Amino acid sequence: MSELDCIETPRLRLVPFGLPLLLAARAEGRARVAELLGAEIAPGWPSDGVVDFQLPGQITAIEIERVPLKWLGRLVLLKGSPDMLIGVINLKGPPDTNGCVEVGYEIEQAYRRKGYASEAVKALREWCFNQPGVKGVRARTLKQNVISQAMLQKLGFKRLGPQRDPNLGEMIVWETEPS
Repeated sequence: MSELDCIETPRLRLVPFGLPLLLAARAEGRARVAELLGAEIAPGWPSDGVVDFQLPGQITAIEIERVPLKWLGRLVLLKGSPDMLIGVINLKGPPDTNGCVEVGYEIEQAYRRKGYASEAVKALREWCFNQPGVKGVRARTLKQNVISQAMLQKLGFKRLGPQRDPNLGEMIVWETEPS
């Protein structure tokens, strides 16, 4: 995978979660994922959310719906020697009819509260606003996830209100526009 496929920040590399990596992760091939990435993998990855929702959804999006990979998930790697896979950050498809894209993210427990999620969301948001047709970036948090809500607010997201998710329950919807 070329460096052009990645979004770089001072501490992170956001690597497209393409089909070979998805299939390796789905087969619980942590060693194969590590080999493909040339990175170590944080304990606990992939989480139940990645296994139950992201992997099947993204595989369907790529194989059946033919969604371009740039509008889907990325793996969050902490730069180092070697790099460490610490989470995921997703776009949930190309811009909708209003020019909005939705982002989701998850950082492994041992790496939370260190600013990695903020850094990844900020970088992906900036990337989105450099893509033609993107007018807004939306995120949803669990109602009880006040830490994630505070992070989004700090990054300039505005609270739109509640929304019921059939799998996750009550969510809070957030959105930001180009600065």
